[in-house]
Amino acid sequence: MNKNCLLTMIITCTTLIIASDIDSQNLKYMYEGAKEIEMLNKSMEAGMREHNQKVQPIITQTTEHIIDNTPIENFQDRKNDFYLEKHIADSQNTKVKVTVVRDIIKIVTTTDINNQVTTSNGLTQSSYSSSTTEELPIPFNSDINKMTKEYKNGILKISIPKK
Repeated sequence: MNKNCLLTMIITCTTLIIASDIDSQNLKYMYEGAKEIEMLNKSMEAGMREHNQKVQPIITQTTEHIIDNTPIENFQDRKNDFYLEKHIADSQNTKVKVTVVRDIIKIVTTTDINNQVTTSNGLTQSSYSSSTTEELPIPFNSDINKMTKEYKNGILKISIPKK
């Protein structure tokens, strides 16, 4: 065997030994890191179990009423305009939106109620939301572009001048 070939074999063997030492070092650090992550995960799970024992569950209830037999109120035909006055229950928690879509006046009332109760186990929150939509035909011979609407103290007033 010549000297160059032997030198190449020695260098190759040395490189393999160094590479295997580096791999074993990397594995050692990798396993130590994995053990630390596992310990953190167990600690986090224990903390979550303790937290969940103290917190009351949130109960969500959704009720939807599709059929409404409430009679639709019509506009009063007055001398110069068509007039509608509508009482809205729970005016403090209710928002009213009046829009015109084609030949229909759409009245949407949305009631949002939020309650917070402090108990021995902590704070309990509940919320309730209800929405009602009424659609009324626009009276014939009315000027819908001059419609006025007012919602004050639980009373919705809509006036549409006649053409």
